[in-house]
Amino acid sequence: MQDKNPKTDVRSSRPLIVTRGLVKKFAGKVVLRGIDADIYEGEKVAVVGPSGSGKSTFLRCLNLLEIPTSGVISFGDEIIFSSDYFVEKDKLDALKAQRKAYVTGCDDDTVRDLGALLDGEKQKTAELKKQIKALKTHEKLLKATSNRDGAGDELVQTSEKLAQTQKELAQSKLIAKQIKAQTKERKAQVKTALDPSVISSLNQKIAEQKEVAAKAKARHKKFMSAMEKSVDAHRRMTGMVFQHFNLFNNLSVMDNITLAPVKTGLKETKARRKALKAAARRGDECAKEELLLLPHKLEIIENARKQAYELLGKVGLQEKADVYPSTLSGGQKQRIAIVRALAMNPRIMLFDEPTSALDPEMVGEVLQVIKKLADDGMTMVIVTHEMGFAREVATRVLFVDEGQIKEDAPPKELFGNPKNERLKEFLSKVL
Repeated sequence: MQDKNPKTDVRSSRPLIVTRGLVKKFAGKVVLRGIDADIYEGEKVAVVGPSGSGKSTFLRCLNLLEIPTSGVISFGDEIIFSSDYFVEKDKLDALKAQRKAYVTGCDDDTVRDLGALLDGEKQKTAELKKQIKALKTHEKLLKATSNRDGAGDELVQTSEKLAQTQKELAQSKLIAKQIKAQTKERKAQVKTALDPSVISSLNQKIAEQKEVAAKAKARHKKFMSAMEKSVDAHRRMTGMVFQHFNLFNNLSVMDNITLAPVKTGLKETKARRKALKAAARRGDECAKEELLLLPHKLEIIENARKQAYELLGKVGLQEKADVYPSTLSGGQKQRIAIVRALAMNPRIMLFDEPTSALDPEMVGEVLQVIKKLADDGMTMVIVTHEMGFAREVATRVLFVDEGQIKEDAPPKELFGNPKNERLKEFLSKVL
């Protein structure tokens, strides 16, 4: 059977988006663990994987809705994010922890072994406490139903078991106390035998790493300041469609679509007019001529509305231009959200599980619109749970698990002959 949607190789050109060592942490929890990815112009990249694996976070980092913790992201010829500060800071913290462990004796083999024993006793104590709580509850219930046949014998057995468990708990606590005393004694012995040269070496490494981290922090601060000024320009080139539609319910469909293009057009025209007037005052004749050709506000609005009608026609919703989102179905709202993103003429479209919030019968109409965009050559990255859709539309599929790309292959290879064991397990559950 001939493939209706041939997946051409677009890798002869330079990548449109490149990520290297992309790390993202939330409150100390690592969500992305060094993502390296190249996305080429014209590619349709599907990102699949279990829930909580970091797929959506990766997508949001691509247009800086989430600021990465460290790594590099480039878009075309421009580096839009670059920072190694937190990597260097982690190295510094690790060295400090190493020094502390050495000085306090925590890295001594005997201390570590005693620590493992203590952890075991703590776990045992916690389990015994749970058992005692359950036995006390059961004993109370038996006393309340003492007239029941056999309740007396069961009460005696439960009370005996409770007494035995309490005895075990007391013994476990005693053992834990003894282990703590042994640990304290051993740490005191270790401290008296510390090697000053080891401490000196660690102090030297920490001092050197402090300098490295300080320089990385300065670079990070400088780059973040510059990025704040350029991030809006980058986002204008990356259309994004979310799980939920995020339409403005107080605006008509037309106003939802034209809001961003009109505001951006007016802002850019105002800036251009200011620059041209300055040049004209210096006697630049070309600037005077270009000033006359700048579009007026009504012209910008009209052009935005015209483009919106054309895009609405492509998704079959021209007749909905003047209605409000509250009157639309979920599938229609998501198609409007796609049109709104396309109205900014992006170079790449990012879809974050665009069908996950839809009723099953509405999924098809949204996927059909995305397929049409794929056929038109739009570069796309799609986080999706629709495996059939990923197989049919994508030119490449990334399998993400535990914040890492575990497999990167064309759909036929990834679905037909998976190499990663975690991917095999994942596909066995979803296919």
